[in-house]
Amino acid sequence: MRKKNIKSYIFFLIGLLGILDTIFVRFYVQGMDLGTMLPAIIGIVFIAFAFKLLWEKYLQKVNLFFRRMVYWGFLVFLTVFIVALGCIILGGLYTPEPTEQPEYVIILGAGIKGDGSPTLTLERRLEAGIAYARQHPDTYIVVSGGQGSNEPMPEGHAMARYLKDRGVDPQRIVIEDRSSSTMENFRYSKELIGEQKEIVFITNKFHVFRSTILARRNGFKAYGYGTETPGIVLINSYLREIFALGKSLIFDF
Repeated sequence: MRKKNIKSYIFFLIGLLGILDTIFVRFYVQGMDLGTMLPAIIGIVFIAFAFKLLWEKYLQKVNLFFRRMVYWGFLVFLTVFIVALGCIILGGLYTPEPTEQPEYVIILGAGIKGDGSPTLTLERRLEAGIAYARQHPDTYIVVSGGQGSNEPMPEGHAMARYLKDRGVDPQRIVIEDRSSSTMENFRYSKELIGEQKEIVFITNKFHVFRSTILARRNGFKAYGYGTETPGIVLINSYLREIFALGKSLIFDF
């Protein structure tokens, strides 16, 4: 009985932390998206299991076949979840070098604030882009991102302004301002820069694996450089990316 109580306390604590994460992050980010809500959803599930003794007796009345289907379905989901998370983590750690210096580097958009300044997530991508541009002075920089419903301007314009304010030559900047997804980032960027043998793109580490897949679907031989994700949204970003990866694998063509 004591072991069951300890497990219940641990499940309740994990669940509470998940809910608190969602509440805390909600005040940091704009809007309520899947990445923000997921920790709370998972937290509610853990709290439900913490009080398993209260509802377990009712579970015995449920059809045995249905219970087995739910059990095996959960195991399959958990396996896919772990495999996908592993791919996402490894994708952000491994950075292959291009065989030739690409003519273009694409910085993927990630949201801007109400005053038009980049969020911390996007700022880290832009700073990595500036560092890359300094190391490769002949490379053009594509800033890619459209305008979200809660954004004052297209992300591409805000990103270009950020780069110019930090000394990047405006002649090197190519603005893509129509995209609303990672797939469109590459699709519309390709319309601007044409057929390229190789490109480099910059995003956060959690986003590299999926972005590489979508870049290749658009005909690019792409090399992703991942920058660190702000700690406040780290868990949320990786959780959301697992579901985004599933969506992209099925629908983004």
